[in-house]
Amino acid sequence: MARSSSFNLSYWQQPRTENLPPIAGAEGEEYRPECIMVEKVYDECTVCECPTVRFTDLCPEPANIVACDVTDVRVVSPGIPRDGEVEFTLEWVQEILYTDSEGNDHTARRTFKFRKRIRLRGARQGMKLQFFHLVRCLNCRVREIEEIRGIVECEVGIFMVIKVTFMVQLEVERARFCPQPPECTQISPIGCPEWADLCERGEFWPPFPPQLD
Repeated sequence: MARSSSFNLSYWQQPRTENLPPIAGAEGEEYRPECIMVEKVYDECTVCECPTVRFTDLCPEPANIVACDVTDVRVVSPGIPRDGEVEFTLEWVQEILYTDSEGNDHTARRTFKFRKRIRLRGARQGMKLQFFHLVRCLNCRVREIEEIRGIVECEVGIFMVIKVTFMVQLEVERARFCPQPPECTQISPIGCPEWADLCERGEFWPPFPPQLD
């Protein structure tokens, strides 16, 4: 005789009722538990730095600095070389406006890089890195170093927030789909009235039905 046996179902194997996504709008829909995919922040930290950068070989030679600006800031080559460590390079374009000894204005533009490696305990290889940065030119001055002229030295303020995230399945105890947003004001015809009719009936909300007939 075959012996009966019972199985302890894991979380992923728990029996559940069929829960199909609604095709119509969300009006009148009751709150209910929902499972959603979200990016969970596993760890985060801030970086505050004030590096000094130099403009060299300026011609004509600068006599006074009028203005300084930072543009095109971006993070390049971010990575998690090993668990618990994050490395990245912050790159930006810096432009200065200066006058020469005769009072004429000149503009110089250079690209600078700031490389950093930090410890972030929650970082694991395969996770996603997100960066939020603020870079400002604080002040600039004309320098003469060992009889070398034509040098401008600038201090740059850097503030960054680094987050390490990963997609997880999250259960929301009481949730329902948001109502369909209002239709955009059309500038040009959208064509195909059948498609417009589906949109107006809410057939695509919540985004999106598994398939269209």
